[in-house]
Formats: sequence, structure tokens, C-alpha cells
Amino acid sequence: MRIAIFTGSLATGGAERQFALLAGQLVKRGHEVLFLTMESRFDNPDYLKLLGDADHHVLQESRWPGPLRLIQLLGMWRSVRRELFQFNADVVYSSLEWPNWLAARAVSGMRNRPFCVGGIRNSSEIMSWKRRLPITLLAKRGHLDGLIANSRAGLDESHRSGVKANHEQVICNGIDSIRFRPDDLERARMRSELKVPTDSLLLGHVGRISPMKDHETLLRGFAQVLKSMPESHLVCVGDGPTARIDELKSLATKLGIDSRIQWLGHESRISSLYSALDVLVMSSRDGEGFPNVVCEAMACETPCVVTDVGEARNIVGEAGRTVSVGNPDELALGVIQVNREKELGAMARRRIEDHFSVENMVSRTEAMLQDLITSSG
Repeated sequence: MRIAIFTGSLATGGAERQFALLAGQLVKRGHEVLFLTMESRFDNPDYLKLLGDADHHVLQESRWPGPLRLIQLLGMWRSVRRELFQFNADVVYSSLEWPNWLAARAVSGMRNRPFCVGGIRNSSEIMSWKRRLPITLLAKRGHLDGLIANSRAGLDESHRSGVKANHEQVICNGIDSIRFRPDDLERARMRSELKVPTDSLLLGHVGRISPMKDHETLLRGFAQVLKSMPESHLVCVGDGPTARIDELKSLATKLGIDSRIQWLGHESRISSLYSALDVLVMSSRDGEGFPNVVCEAMACETPCVVTDVGEARNIVGEAGRTVSVGNPDELALGVIQVNREKELGAMARRRIEDHFSVENMVSRTEAMLQDLITSSG
């Protein structure tokens, strides 16, 4: 197959990493792959390495300023069409809101039109108008031959938005269990840097600082954990607006737990951090499709306590705990229970290897793209 894969950039993000990983693996399987990004903004070297021998083209080198940016976005489909025509693509597989609409618009009316498959990576109804606009355009004027969502919640939200296709599948993300694996040496080194004693409970939260992630429930739940296990510690990894971070730090002070929390911002040694943790907590209220951080932590034999959003319940299964959204008492109880069941770490890694491997993700995606071309031929 001649496959064009299209996403926003390779700067950051779980969806972007998954698509780079997919592209590189498809090339290894003998397919010709063109990897398109809307822009080049501080491309992550690790993501570029995942592309392997896939041909990477950038549609624009700079953003137009202010309101002109929207005009630039709306007209970018012409660049996409030119790339697809020159590559002679059999199928284009896009990801996220703007690439999905741009790909559908680009193939419309093309001679020897390639099949168009949209990737759904988000399950939230709450998003800015700029992200909502391409979804509205796609629902009203666009046409997709296929849809691939990484969660059932994401596919359901896509349907509510009016975006559907004749061929649809839920294909969960693939987790690299070689990169993400338990490491006792890194565990000791990271805990030493964090100044957390070996025998103290260390909780972690990995995710941007935003209302969707519901750090308030996380902090209130941690306050309850400290009542039972007073030597516990919490690390919060993720960037966000200064005002938002200050609000959360103020809440931690009011709860009397600020001395037990470290706000790390960005952390590049994420695999080492997962190994250092005893429990990873995901306290999100909404918007999670397939939370990669949960899978990555589980692959490092770190059990997780997650709220019941997106695919989180399906991911952890019996190897962790799923709790109600916005319930700090339930979250705290889940943490205490998980910490007592020492066998859950090994169970968590086995679950990732059995159900959420890279091989499974690539094989299922490859099969769907091939079936789409064959059945419509």
C-alpha cells in the first residue's frame, strides 16, 4: 500500500507519537509511507526517530500571524491535495481535528481519489471553537471512508458530532513495552533525586495542568491518603498556566499537604519516573480517550488508580482500580487498596503485553486500511 499519514506536528503529544510509531512500523512491513505534518515546531527527536525510513514532508514552515492563521488553516487543503497527488496515495490516514477535515477536503474531487480515514483521539465535548470548527466542517461538508478511534468513548462522541463512516473500528494505542519497563536502578536513582525514602508511598500524576485533569480531586484524595499513611509523597508532572498552578498550590497549602507535593513541570525521563512510583493516579473528569500515561505506567509495573473515563476502565482491568469521577474519598481508598496488593504491578505489565502491544495496534490498522481498499476495489 501507498499510505499517507497526516497529523499536526511532531513536537509533542500522545497521538503524534502513536502516528509516528505506526508510520515507522508500516515501512518495516514493506509499505510506502508519506508522513505529512501541518507544521514543524520543535520536532521531538524521539518522534522523528520513530518514523524510520518514512518520508516526512512539512506543509508549512511558519504560521501566519493573528486572524490570518485561520485563513491559512482553511486553505491548507490545497497543499495536502498536492502532496497526495504527487505521492499517488492509495489511502490517507489523518489524526486530530484539523488534519481530519483537511484530508477529507483534499481528496474531494481528486482524480484517482485515495481513500480517506479519520483518526479520533479525543472523547470530550468541551473544546475551543478553533478545534470545534473543523469538526463542524467535516460533519456538514466532508466525507470519510473510514474512522479509527482509540476508544469507544471517542467514537461515540464523533457520532454525536455528526462525523461517521461506513467502515469504523476502535483500535487501541500500542505501548512500547521495551521502552517502558520496570527498572530498579532508575527507581532508586529517581527517588533519591526526589528525596523520597525507599519505604515511603510515592504517588504520581502525569498530565497537563488543566481543569479537565481535576487536580482538585487528586489533592483532596491525597490528603485522605496522608491520614492513613502519613509518610506518603505525591509528584505532579505536567505544564500549565501559572495562574492555574498557583491555585492548586494554594489549595494544597489549605489542605496542609503542600510539604508532601512536588510540582515537576516537564520531565523527559518519564519511564524512570514511572518505575519510581508505587501508584499512578489519573483523576480526569472528561476528555480522555485512551490515556497513554496509564498504559505506560502499567508497562513499568506501576499499578494505577483511574477515574471511569474513556478507555481507562478497560485498560486497567483487574490490575488496578477504577473509581468515580470527582470522588476524593473513593480515590484515596483505591490508592490504599492498590498499594497493599503487591502482585498488581506484575499483573499490570502482563495486561499491557497481552492486550495493548504495538504489534496489535499496527496489525489491526494495517488490516483495516487494506480491507478498505480491497472491498471498495
